[in-house]
Amino acid sequence: MRRGFLVTLLALALARPAVAYVEAPLTLGAVISQSTIVCTMVVTKVDKQKNLIIYKKVQDVKGKHPQDEIKHNIGFGGLRPGEWQEIMNWAEVGKTAVFFHNGGASETYFGASYYQAYPQGEWWGMSHGEPFLLRSYSGKVDKLGGVVKEILDGKEVIVPGMVDGDKEALHKKTAKVQRLRASLKLQDYNPKRDFVGWGGDDIRRIAGMPGFDKLGSLGGTGPDALAASAIDFDGDGKLDIVLLGANRVMLLQNNGDGFSEVALPGFAGGARSVVWADYNADGLPDALLATPTGPRLFTNTGKGQFRDDSKLLPQEPCYNLTAAAWLDADGDGHPDVLLANGFHGLRLYRNLRGEDKAAKLPTPKLGEWHAVGPFRHKDGPQKNYETAFGPEKDAFDSDKVYKGKRDADVKWTKADYADGAAVGLAPFAANCAVYLHREIDMPAAADIPVSLGARDSLTVYLNGERVYTDKAARPLVIDQVAVTLKLKAGKNHLVLKLVHGEGEGGFTFKIGGAGNKPLFEDVSAKWGLGSDGPTASLKGDTLTVADFAGDSRPDFVYAGVLFVHAGGRYEMKADSGLNFKAGRVGPAAEGFDGDGRTDLFVPQTDGACKLYQNQGQGRFVDVTAAAGDLAKPVPGAVGASWGDFDNDGLPDLIVTRLRGPNRYFKNLGKGQFRDDSTAIGLDQKIFNSQAACLADLNGDGRLDLVLANEGQDSTVLFGSAATEAKKTPVTLAGVPVGGRVTVTGADGQRIATVCVTGADGRGGQSGLAPRVALAPGAYKLEVRGNGRTVEKAVTVAAAPLTVTIN
Repeated sequence: MRRGFLVTLLALALARPAVAYVEAPLTLGAVISQSTIVCTMVVTKVDKQKNLIIYKKVQDVKGKHPQDEIKHNIGFGGLRPGEWQEIMNWAEVGKTAVFFHNGGASETYFGASYYQAYPQGEWWGMSHGEPFLLRSYSGKVDKLGGVVKEILDGKEVIVPGMVDGDKEALHKKTAKVQRLRASLKLQDYNPKRDFVGWGGDDIRRIAGMPGFDKLGSLGGTGPDALAASAIDFDGDGKLDIVLLGANRVMLLQNNGDGFSEVALPGFAGGARSVVWADYNADGLPDALLATPTGPRLFTNTGKGQFRDDSKLLPQEPCYNLTAAAWLDADGDGHPDVLLANGFHGLRLYRNLRGEDKAAKLPTPKLGEWHAVGPFRHKDGPQKNYETAFGPEKDAFDSDKVYKGKRDADVKWTKADYADGAAVGLAPFAANCAVYLHREIDMPAAADIPVSLGARDSLTVYLNGERVYTDKAARPLVIDQVAVTLKLKAGKNHLVLKLVHGEGEGGFTFKIGGAGNKPLFEDVSAKWGLGSDGPTASLKGDTLTVADFAGDSRPDFVYAGVLFVHAGGRYEMKADSGLNFKAGRVGPAAEGFDGDGRTDLFVPQTDGACKLYQNQGQGRFVDVTAAAGDLAKPVPGAVGASWGDFDNDGLPDLIVTRLRGPNRYFKNLGKGQFRDDSTAIGLDQKIFNSQAACLADLNGDGRLDLVLANEGQDSTVLFGSAATEAKKTPVTLAGVPVGGRVTVTGADGQRIATVCVTGADGRGGQSGLAPRVALAPGAYKLEVRGNGRTVEKAVTVAAAPLTVTIN
């Protein structure tokens, strides 16, 4: 295709121009916008003598391709030798491709590259290969259809594309791959603006590291990496990856064969902590971020989507947050928030959800929806948001006539819009404003929370007063915005003004949700914390939350000091036995000896790392000197992660290092550790890792290693068959944040202890579903947390098992 590809599609539809490559780079959003038809296809027949490929249409993604059978005559052409051979070597029955066209010119992406074709009767004739479109998208072909759909839905996505500049490298498919933001709003190619990171979405096999058989590049968080965590934030049963840096936060959705980045709405930049808990009891983990300018709370709305609910947190006069954690201080089953604020000491915010849930609110009677529009400002759609077209000011009158787009007469019409669903506004044009009206009849005055969503901008009017507005470019997501409506007794009039850009507009509405009133209460002073408490003079960079005192209540370590739960207060434990350089290192919590208590490992940059054994009641003893190879110096140690890497029932330890290879310490039992870094190949490469986490990302029963790296892309190493399970992996779901699980065998002997931290390490979290490897047999699980103890019997066989704790 020529310069501009489908920029000249109308001309291409009329006549086939001279053949040439696409010289000008295009964004994927531009390719989609300039295509009238996009569909996915599967190969059903191949004739390798005549170079013919017959596809079957699988799905129309944009527009409607008229035939189910799509015939491509590849022929023997091309602008360079080997172009038709590359296509025919790929062509096999069952292979998939994506077809972009406007009826007169087309581009087909088949995974390795693109090729251009023109209609020739019932066939499409290939003219030449089109490798330059690899700048627009160079990822997996089976993902492209879904990516196009997301972009058409108004979402901003992140896609891999080859770097522009070296045309020969594009022809050879050796150009470096970068990840770029893509949407319908990003039409001009500007990689400086859209750049997210380096690397594609491929996972490749590796050799020379016996403990690992595959490696995936995850991109970088910038010059100051901090933490790595594995959390199933999209609820699909696969652990996703969270990478944290001072300049960037990355949420990487696990697709099974790769990872795709998910954006937090309205958030850019980095954080000092990202921790997870289900604060609203909807079964989905929510994200709490500590940033220098304050805490950010993102409510998980499902399927990798989030809503910014930071307004639900109390507001401080100023911030310098260094850490954040979740913990259920009051034992009501709803996680509370703990923050390290450099200006105001440690802050504790109590979760009020239990009280709000108990409150009885009058039931509103909801009237029918009416819609009016479209409206567009005479000087262009960019003025639609700030322009009052009339319905927001007038009393509702179903017969009222307004001047709409191009001065056409428009009036209110009834609309059957379902509550709680994503509603499309296809009858109204793009780049326009639409108004919706609904009457709400109340038996008594009340503040009623509602949940809203909108494609792009949303303004809410209640009884003629504006109560909420935002100007945004975004996709439509259910539960996107929470608003509290102050409704009077009797009839109330709700008006929504929706302003959307390219594509179909849409909205969603339902009664309920959190509203926009604070859902957390500052109880810092009551609990002995805050600017006047003993923590005011402490300065720390990390929080580690777990039950260290053994009373089923959450304690925490901050600035090298242990704080124990004392029943309504937190008190410093002066005789805890902890003595380490706090700095920018964070303790990693786990029960390494299976005695039912949560122990600590503390990395130290000078190499003198510490292993603390919990003696009970919040007292620790330093057992490093007697811990085998852990007694040896580990220079540059900055992070650590526990996990049973070899599935022998004992938690092993990964220690991350700067300017040196990471280390793997195998737990031999009885407090002994052996440095097996060479045995698994971890000494083969210097990753310059600031943090790590161990998690089974691909569900094969073996732990994989995620490394948050400094100065290079972060990495995931997938455990190999060399670490084949000796015992059965058992995943424990539903353990409360800050809780722990002790596993006892049929003979009454303690076998293992695992915990769920509210935070640990350098601003991350070890995971919400702990894992233990057990030999087949019968066991008793003792779960402690939220101030109570629950016991559960479980039988383990050979197959991996997930046990849900109620």
